[in-house]
Amino acid sequence: MKYCLDCGDAVNGRADKKFCGDHCRCNYNNSINKTRNDSVKQINRILRKNAGILENLSRQGVEITTIPTLRAIGFDFTFFTHRLSDPAGKVCTFCYDYGYIELEKEKLSIRRAPEGKS
Repeated sequence: MKYCLDCGDAVNGRADKKFCGDHCRCNYNNSINKTRNDSVKQINRILRKNAGILENLSRQGVEITTIPTLRAIGFDFTFFTHRLSDPAGKVCTFCYDYGYIELEKEKLSIRRAPEGKS
């Protein structure tokens, strides 16, 4: 006799059947993936917040800012989506479509990703 991996009830049917029904199968797989999905959601939330901060500053006409200013409004420098080099060889760190280039100590230039590069 085989038993459902989710609820423990007896499983009838094929010899390789692991669950008593679709509800138990979905519930079991959702519980396994929950931890992984929660951390991905948390990271994505931080990335969206970072991108939103840069986008808002850019829309307000701010081109140059500082690291302390960004930190004060909740920017987390630990997380970014990608890095690109500009033609001058400076590295731009992006959070989705918006990024920054370090100009000098603590000063940053806000940039928008070139079309097709985000």
